[in-house]
Amino acid sequence: MRFVYFICFLVLFILGVIGLLLPVVPSSPFFIPSLYCLNKVFPGIVRRILSVKFIRKYIPKKVLERLN
Repeated sequence: MRFVYFICFLVLFILGVIGLLLPVVPSSPFFIPSLYCLNKVFPGIVRRILSVKFIRKYIPKKVLERLN
């Protein structure tokens, strides 16, 4: 199951990067679910990412509660 979440993370992350490069495609709807999938595979990495105040202020509170 971890493999499926990792593949899901990669696909969503790549779509998020494409969303950053193309002004037509939004990136946030892809980065937030990719963070959730990454949390299922590597929870320690997500905790380290969310400890950065700059990143934390852009993530909705409901998502933060769900990940913790």
